[in-house]
Amino acid sequence: MRLLHLADLHLGVENYGRVDPASGLHSRLRDYLERLDEAIDIGLAEGVDAVLIAGDVYKNRTPNPTQQREFARRIHRLRAADLPVLILTGNHDVSPAAGRAHSIEIFDTLAVAGVTIADRPRTHVLQTRSGPLQVIALPWVTRHNLLTKEELRLASYLEVEIMLMERVERFLRQAAEDLDPALPAVLTVHGTIDGAMVGAERQILLGRDLVYPRGMVTLPNVDYVAMGHIHRHQSLGEHPPIVYPGSIERIDFGEEDEDKGCVIVDLAARGETRWRFHKLAARPFVTIAVDVRAAGDPLQRVLMAIERRALPGAVVRLKIEARAEQADLLPTEDIRRALDAAGAHMIAAVAVDVERSNRGRLAGAAADVLDGLTPRRALELYLRQKTPAPSEERLAALLAAADELLAEAGADPSPDG
Repeated sequence: MRLLHLADLHLGVENYGRVDPASGLHSRLRDYLERLDEAIDIGLAEGVDAVLIAGDVYKNRTPNPTQQREFARRIHRLRAADLPVLILTGNHDVSPAAGRAHSIEIFDTLAVAGVTIADRPRTHVLQTRSGPLQVIALPWVTRHNLLTKEELRLASYLEVEIMLMERVERFLRQAAEDLDPALPAVLTVHGTIDGAMVGAERQILLGRDLVYPRGMVTLPNVDYVAMGHIHRHQSLGEHPPIVYPGSIERIDFGEEDEDKGCVIVDLAARGETRWRFHKLAARPFVTIAVDVRAAGDPLQRVLMAIERRALPGAVVRLKIEARAEQADLLPTEDIRRALDAAGAHMIAAVAVDVERSNRGRLAGAAADVLDGLTPRRALELYLRQKTPAPSEERLAALLAAADELLAEAGADPSPDG
């Protein structure tokens, strides 16, 4: 039996892009949808029997109708090919409040044939063209998933974590014992395994991780462990294979050097399962670091550094180390024109790093400079003068969060607002 294993689609991430006026779609949404289409193409070409999506379909718990429509179109394509699909709920899919619908619950509500929504710890049996497939599903664990209100009220935080781990372990052990050893079986988990190499997902984490020991998911009668939640592709064991496919598209510069992809799994008994990682054409993120403090024309050195890099379609950030007196010799407009000419999709930042002793602090700025600043711009200036200054990724994340708060408050971010 052959499977397509995906995770962490994160549809709706819209940093480092723009709205396409022709389609009305954000360019980054198109990136993620194209990667999903590419993964589906691979699965169909490989003749897979089923598709497992190990959590985090959307960026957050409240996807907009366009994001929902585009994801549903991809599910329809898989079902048109007669492929059963199991979707595990991840931390970005579920609401922290008990009783509120999660972002993919609509498929369950409409009872879409061949689509299984795994939002509770339980075992599912998928009917595939190659026979039944047993899937033990462990979605993102929330406290109200497994504990009663009385237990939550009376227990300390540490006691709650211990109870959660005990109940997860008990569920997994019993589920493995109940498997039919004559049928193929997979365990799928959205969470963190001890020893996994984490990455940029920590910056967008919704909820608190339970870290599962590797031995907890190494179960008898299980042929493959399909993980989700960690964005970096990795394998943590081979008997059975414990595999994170990673996310399908880069979120930010923290994932600049990571390959993005999906996994094709050939299930077999007695430790003979094999899997292959397929790299997807994720949008490149490129950092160009240039030190122009030595003698010579600083702008020319920056332009030469840009020429040496392959930038078509890339999200680019440029970091320039310069002496204070060189700053006026580095016109941002000229640098941005050079990046545009090199084919950059988006210029994330052109940052000139000069000696901090020569930088003015926001608190000492003249009143006429501060007059008319938007709240967002004032926050950006404040963050940039902090010591140590936040990274560009951290700055972008903080400003994005500020945008959401300002929008909720009805604040006008425009200069005249």
